[in-house]
Amino acid sequence: MADYNPAETGIMIDAATTVDRDDAIWIEPDGDGFDVWIHISRVADHVPTGGRADTEARQRVHTRYRTERTKHMLPAPVVAAAGLEPGRDNDTFAVRLRLDAAGHVLAADLGPGRLTRSWVLTHDAAARAAADPAHPLHATLALALRFAQTMLAARRNAGALAFYDLLSGFATNEEGQLVRLDSAERNSGYIIVQEFMIAANAQIAAWAVREDVPILFRNHRLATVAGDPAELRAELETIAAAGDSAAFEMLRTRMRMVARAATYGPTVHGHHGLQLPAYTHATSPIRRYPDLLTQRILLAGALGQPSPYPVDELKAAADHVNEVVEAERRAKTEYFKQRAAEETARHIDTADFARLPYKQFSRVLQFAVDQGEVPDGLVRDAERRFGAGELQLREFASVYLYGREAFAPLRERMNDHLAREPQQAQSIVNVYLQDRLGGPISNDTDVLWTVEAAPGFETPLFSAQVAVLYDGKRVESPKRLQRNKKDARNQAALALVATLAGLPDRSGDATAKARGDGPRKLLVDAAVNPAEAVQIYAARGALEHLTWDFRVDGPSHERIFTCRAEGRMRDGGEHVAAEGAGPTKQTAKTAASLELRVHIETALALGETGSRAGA
Repeated sequence: MADYNPAETGIMIDAATTVDRDDAIWIEPDGDGFDVWIHISRVADHVPTGGRADTEARQRVHTRYRTERTKHMLPAPVVAAAGLEPGRDNDTFAVRLRLDAAGHVLAADLGPGRLTRSWVLTHDAAARAAADPAHPLHATLALALRFAQTMLAARRNAGALAFYDLLSGFATNEEGQLVRLDSAERNSGYIIVQEFMIAANAQIAAWAVREDVPILFRNHRLATVAGDPAELRAELETIAAAGDSAAFEMLRTRMRMVARAATYGPTVHGHHGLQLPAYTHATSPIRRYPDLLTQRILLAGALGQPSPYPVDELKAAADHVNEVVEAERRAKTEYFKQRAAEETARHIDTADFARLPYKQFSRVLQFAVDQGEVPDGLVRDAERRFGAGELQLREFASVYLYGREAFAPLRERMNDHLAREPQQAQSIVNVYLQDRLGGPISNDTDVLWTVEAAPGFETPLFSAQVAVLYDGKRVESPKRLQRNKKDARNQAALALVATLAGLPDRSGDATAKARGDGPRKLLVDAAVNPAEAVQIYAARGALEHLTWDFRVDGPSHERIFTCRAEGRMRDGGEHVAAEGAGPTKQTAKTAASLELRVHIETALALGETGSRAGA
């Protein structure tokens, strides 16, 4: 492509129905790295602060897309003038990133830009161009896809809950919820756009932090009961790969329950869904008011001018946006609740529940459980759907926890199912508490876990106990002993949900031999793998205060994990420590364990020698 300026060139990738285009991307190789440009429509030039269009945009907060029509945040003439259009020169706010091959940002420049050469592609067309060497934009889009995959891998390695399943059409959004993609978005073109915009927003936020310029940061926190995002993602990928639709829906429901809504504010609190220290929304100023407000601040900062918004005014704007978005969320919930009640009333007397779509069936089932009046045939259909793996978490939990006499046989089957799949019990605990509290739950005040090493056994064991607090009550599980913390937690939760449901407790403890007080074998058999041997020494009491610490270094595609293991010998108080490295946590842990085992057994051998000499 001759005679072009890469800094003024871009590709707009949008849905086929998009009319308000506000971003374009371009990427070029530069040595071993990339030069990336993200162009954002310079809407601030067309919407004077405090003018009529600005006032209306502040009230509307964002563009509302409906099936029947779109209600734009800005007037149509402003959208037409400010939007990016191919075939004309466009004033933009440009973000230029210089990255190395691993996706590390080496430099970021922000400021006014221009887009003088551009193309428009749908997501699907961009995906096809990236795969077709004959396409005129193939080289750029193939590189763009490589960049997107590199950035995605870096975020995932940092622990982000980032998941795309283009075959089934599910992906995680910024807030850690699973959302269904439109059919036109189930391709790599969608991933390209998402990762470029996340990169731009993250670097804009980082610039604002470095320059100490308050903007509207996008802050997000997961619920305390959500768990590690990386573990949630791994569980999600395992279930998706197995094609287990029932487990997938249960996890999807659980993720929706523990997700929190992100909010805007002039101070930084991090974005846990994306696992980024600072984040903002700045790439859609035509359709989001926070992006427009932030763009005004960025333009002023790039020109060396003070922010047009004092901090208190910025906070007031953030509070207003948050309140409007939350009010819309509540109104939407109430609207669908009302519609659900109307539909349930129409279907509750039906004689053929098997013909009901799942959403309607779930409402009828919930109504029957709540009222204690079960129509003929509903229990049989619930049993059929349970046997087919169709019952989702909400309906499973309702019947299991609250079902009355008519559901007794099904509840027993569910209890047996949980005994076989105890990892699902913690989700049932969450449902129960949310029902009691009528809202979000907290590990600090509502659900309390005690998980610790259990001494006194020949092999390593962990003890777990869980308690829930609500309405001045405390209900707790018995302690459960297992060979690892995860299994111990699952068994404790299994015991608790059985108590809450008034059903037989199917939980249990791992079998282990108690450590005797008399003479005992000191050294672990040489055939036992090093990590397990170290744990056995800790379980036998020879090693105290055992800890494992991990760190990760290197580029996203060549991660090196380092494990440091250390503890103190009970007899003599000698401190023992070792480090190991490898491409995975497990290999690093094994390497560290191998060395630590030598230190432990050397100390034990010296201790025995000293004892015999003293005797």
